[in-house]
Amino acid sequence: MITYTVIRKFRLKHTYIHVKSDASVEIRASLTTSAKSIEAFVTKKSSWIRKKQALMQNRSSLETEKFYLFGKVYEKIDHGVTTDDTLHNLYRQKAIETITPLIQTWSEKMQLFPTHVGYRKNKTRWGSCNGENRLSFNTNLAKMHPDFIEYVVVHELAHIRHKNHSKAFWAEVEKFLPDYKNRKKLII
Repeated sequence: MITYTVIRKFRLKHTYIHVKSDASVEIRASLTTSAKSIEAFVTKKSSWIRKKQALMQNRSSLETEKFYLFGKVYEKIDHGVTTDDTLHNLYRQKAIETITPLIQTWSEKMQLFPTHVGYRKNKTRWGSCNGENRLSFNTNLAKMHPDFIEYVVVHELAHIRHKNHSKAFWAEVEKFLPDYKNRKKLII
């Protein structure tokens, strides 16, 4: 028996399953989908749901014991990481130490210079460049492989010249990082 919460939305045409990070299950369905149909759908997908729940629970326990730094896994206890704040501070420090020299190097090579560089923890973006050529980098980049970090730096610097993801933008990135497509795949 799988316990779940139903969220009904007017515009949904199909029924969806969402296994959340705490392994709880959310079913999203239209206002007209019957409870019996939802129950049948959950029963049909129960094997998949259980696998997802196990994955989420394993990921949660792994995150409490280990952490990533530059693409490698470390034990938290061995590195004095005792709280989320300690880990965030470590990521911020390592991101600044790593990204700042990369920006200096690549700015010279590309002849593209930001007006400001900032660092913050983001949930969805690795970096950004605004209309005033101010760059912002996600401190969680410190988790990633160094080649991925370098790709993000070149990507954001290229936005100083091209404010969108046009063919010209990607040509600019490829001009300086011919292997950028492989680097993009190094995400954890």
